[in-house]
Amino acid sequence: MGTADDYIPIQLTRKFRDAQFDNDFQGWLKMQEAAMQIEFPVHDCPEIREDMYSKHSLAVIENKLLQMYPDHRVAFNPDNVHTTMRYVYYVGETFRRNFEGIWVVLPSMSDPTQPPTTAAIDYPMREAMNKPAELVQMALGRRKGNEITRVYGYAERDYNEWIAMGKPARTFLRTLRED
Repeated sequence: MGTADDYIPIQLTRKFRDAQFDNDFQGWLKMQEAAMQIEFPVHDCPEIREDMYSKHSLAVIENKLLQMYPDHRVAFNPDNVHTTMRYVYYVGETFRRNFEGIWVVLPSMSDPTQPPTTAAIDYPMREAMNKPAELVQMALGRRKGNEITRVYGYAERDYNEWIAMGKPARTFLRTLRED
Protein backbone atom coordinates (compact mmCIF):
# COMPACT_ATOMS: atom_id res chain seq x y z
CA MET A 1 0.00 0.00 0.00
CA GLY A 2 1.26 3.46 -0.86
CA THR A 3 1.77 6.47 1.33
CA ALA A 4 0.45 9.99 1.10
CA ASP A 5 3.72 10.96 -0.61
CA ASP A 6 3.18 8.45 -3.43
CA TYR A 7 1.63 9.93 -6.51
CA ILE A 8 2.08 10.06 -10.23
CA PRO A 9 3.01 13.51 -11.56
CA ILE A 10 0.26 14.47 -13.97
CA GLN A 11 2.75 15.04 -16.79
CA LEU A 12 3.58 11.31 -16.66
CA THR A 13 0.04 10.05 -17.07
CA ARG A 14 -1.53 8.76 -20.27
CA LYS A 15 -4.59 10.93 -19.59
CA PHE A 16 -2.41 14.05 -19.63
CA ARG A 17 -0.61 13.02 -22.81
CA ASP A 18 -3.91 12.24 -24.55
CA ALA A 19 -5.47 15.55 -23.45
CA GLN A 20 -2.85 17.51 -25.41
CA PHE A 21 -4.53 16.44 -28.64
CA ASP A 22 -7.99 17.69 -27.60
CA ASN A 23 -9.49 19.51 -30.59
CA ASP A 24 -11.12 22.23 -28.47
CA PHE A 25 -7.82 23.00 -26.72
CA GLN A 26 -5.89 23.09 -30.01
CA GLY A 27 -8.58 25.34 -31.52
CA TRP A 28 -8.46 27.66 -28.51
CA LEU A 29 -4.69 28.00 -28.85
CA LYS A 30 -4.94 28.86 -32.56
CA MET A 31 -7.74 31.35 -31.97
CA GLN A 32 -5.85 33.11 -29.16
CA GLU A 33 -2.64 33.20 -31.18
CA ALA A 34 -4.50 34.94 -34.00
CA ALA A 35 -6.09 37.40 -31.55
CA MET A 36 -2.64 38.31 -30.21
CA GLN A 37 -1.50 39.26 -33.70
CA ILE A 38 -4.62 41.11 -34.75
CA GLU A 39 -6.98 42.18 -31.99
CA PHE A 40 -5.19 42.27 -28.64
CA PRO A 41 -2.42 44.85 -29.26
CA VAL A 42 -4.76 47.08 -31.26
CA HIS A 43 -8.09 46.97 -29.42
CA ASP A 44 -7.61 45.29 -26.03
CA CYS A 45 -4.34 46.70 -24.77
CA PRO A 46 -2.54 49.05 -27.18
CA GLU A 47 -0.40 50.27 -24.26
CA ILE A 48 1.83 47.20 -24.62
CA ARG A 49 2.05 47.05 -28.42
CA GLU A 50 5.76 47.99 -28.41
CA ASP A 51 6.63 45.82 -25.39
CA MET A 52 4.70 42.58 -25.89
CA TYR A 53 5.53 39.52 -23.78
CA SER A 54 7.78 41.30 -21.28
CA LYS A 55 7.72 41.33 -17.50
CA HIS A 56 6.86 45.04 -17.63
CA SER A 57 3.87 44.38 -19.88
CA LEU A 58 2.43 42.00 -17.27
CA ALA A 59 2.16 44.89 -14.79
CA VAL A 60 0.31 46.92 -17.44
CA ILE A 61 -1.99 43.96 -18.14
CA GLU A 62 -2.75 43.40 -14.47
CA ASN A 63 -3.58 47.06 -13.87
CA LYS A 64 -5.78 47.11 -16.95
CA LEU A 65 -7.66 44.05 -15.66
CA LEU A 66 -8.14 45.78 -12.29
CA GLN A 67 -9.63 48.79 -14.08
CA MET A 68 -11.91 46.64 -16.23
CA TYR A 69 -13.32 44.26 -13.62
CA PRO A 70 -14.28 44.61 -9.95
CA ASP A 71 -13.66 40.89 -9.34
CA HIS A 72 -13.08 37.56 -11.07
CA ARG A 73 -16.78 36.70 -11.20
CA VAL A 74 -17.45 39.65 -13.48
CA ALA A 75 -14.30 38.95 -15.53
CA PHE A 76 -15.26 35.34 -16.20
CA ASN A 77 -19.02 35.81 -16.64
CA PRO A 78 -20.42 34.96 -20.10
CA ASP A 79 -20.54 38.61 -21.20
CA ASN A 80 -16.82 39.17 -20.55
CA VAL A 81 -15.17 35.76 -20.75
CA HIS A 82 -13.97 36.06 -24.35
CA THR A 83 -12.12 39.29 -23.62
CA THR A 84 -10.81 37.96 -20.31
CA MET A 85 -9.51 34.83 -21.98
CA ARG A 86 -7.42 36.93 -24.36
CA TYR A 87 -5.77 38.45 -21.28
CA VAL A 88 -5.37 34.98 -19.78
CA TYR A 89 -3.70 33.79 -22.96
CA TYR A 90 -1.42 36.84 -23.01
CA VAL A 91 -0.28 36.16 -19.44
CA GLY A 92 0.41 32.51 -20.21
CA GLU A 93 2.14 33.28 -23.49
CA THR A 94 4.43 35.74 -21.73
CA PHE A 95 5.47 33.05 -19.24
CA ARG A 96 5.80 30.48 -22.04
CA ARG A 97 8.01 32.64 -24.25
CA ASN A 98 10.33 33.78 -21.48
CA PHE A 99 10.88 30.44 -19.74
CA GLU A 100 10.83 27.84 -22.55
CA GLY A 101 7.42 26.61 -21.45
CA ILE A 102 4.73 24.90 -23.47
CA TRP A 103 0.97 25.25 -23.42
CA VAL A 104 -0.77 22.19 -22.00
CA VAL A 105 -4.31 21.37 -21.01
CA LEU A 106 -5.06 19.59 -17.75
CA PRO A 107 -7.51 16.71 -17.88
CA SER A 108 -10.34 16.48 -15.39
CA MET A 109 -9.10 14.17 -12.68
CA SER A 110 -12.42 13.95 -10.87
CA ASP A 111 -14.61 13.08 -13.85
CA PRO A 112 -12.94 11.16 -16.67
CA THR A 113 -15.92 11.76 -18.96
CA GLN A 114 -15.36 15.53 -18.92
CA PRO A 115 -13.19 17.12 -21.60
CA PRO A 116 -9.99 18.87 -20.51
CA THR A 117 -10.58 22.54 -19.75
CA THR A 118 -7.73 24.07 -17.76
CA ALA A 119 -4.88 25.51 -19.83
CA ALA A 120 -1.50 25.76 -18.15
CA ILE A 121 2.14 26.45 -18.89
CA ASP A 122 4.46 23.50 -18.27
CA TYR A 123 8.16 24.22 -17.83
CA PRO A 124 11.25 22.12 -18.54
CA MET A 125 12.85 23.10 -15.23
CA ARG A 126 10.22 22.19 -12.65
CA GLU A 127 7.26 19.97 -11.95
CA ALA A 128 4.88 22.80 -11.05
CA MET A 129 2.91 24.57 -13.76
CA ASN A 130 1.29 27.97 -13.94
CA LYS A 131 -2.40 28.25 -14.76
CA PRO A 132 -2.85 31.69 -16.31
CA ALA A 133 -6.60 31.84 -15.58
CA GLU A 134 -5.83 31.30 -11.89
CA LEU A 135 -3.21 34.06 -12.02
CA VAL A 136 -5.80 36.46 -13.43
CA GLN A 137 -8.34 35.33 -10.83
CA MET A 138 -5.79 35.83 -8.03
CA ALA A 139 -4.86 39.29 -9.32
CA LEU A 140 -8.52 40.34 -9.45
CA GLY A 141 -9.16 38.93 -6.00
CA ARG A 142 -6.19 40.46 -4.20
CA ARG A 143 -6.23 43.73 -6.19
CA LYS A 144 -2.64 44.72 -5.31
CA GLY A 145 -1.43 45.30 -8.85
CA ASN A 146 1.65 43.11 -8.55
CA GLU A 147 0.42 39.54 -8.21
CA ILE A 148 1.17 38.35 -11.73
CA THR A 149 4.64 39.93 -11.80
CA ARG A 150 5.37 38.43 -8.37
CA VAL A 151 4.65 34.92 -9.70
CA TYR A 152 6.62 35.78 -12.84
CA GLY A 153 9.56 36.60 -10.56
CA TYR A 154 9.43 33.11 -9.02
CA ALA A 155 9.40 31.49 -12.47
CA GLU A 156 12.25 33.78 -13.53
CA ARG A 157 14.33 32.75 -10.51
CA ASP A 158 13.71 29.04 -11.18
CA TYR A 159 14.50 29.48 -14.86
CA ASN A 160 17.76 31.35 -14.19
CA GLU A 161 18.86 28.68 -11.69
CA TRP A 162 18.06 25.99 -14.26
CA ILE A 163 20.10 27.85 -16.93
CA ALA A 164 23.02 28.26 -14.50
CA MET A 165 22.98 24.48 -13.87
CA GLY A 166 23.26 23.80 -17.60
CA LYS A 167 19.58 23.02 -18.29
CA PRO A 168 19.46 19.58 -16.68
CA ALA A 169 16.56 17.27 -17.49
CA ARG A 170 13.54 17.82 -15.30
CA THR A 171 13.15 15.53 -12.34
CA PHE A 172 9.95 14.82 -10.47
CA LEU A 173 9.65 14.77 -6.70
CA ARG A 174 8.31 11.22 -6.62
CA THR A 175 9.23 8.16 -8.64
CA LEU A 176 5.89 6.54 -9.28
CA ARG A 177 4.99 6.26 -12.93
CA GLU A 178 1.73 5.25 -14.56
CA ASP A 179 3.30 3.14 -17.30
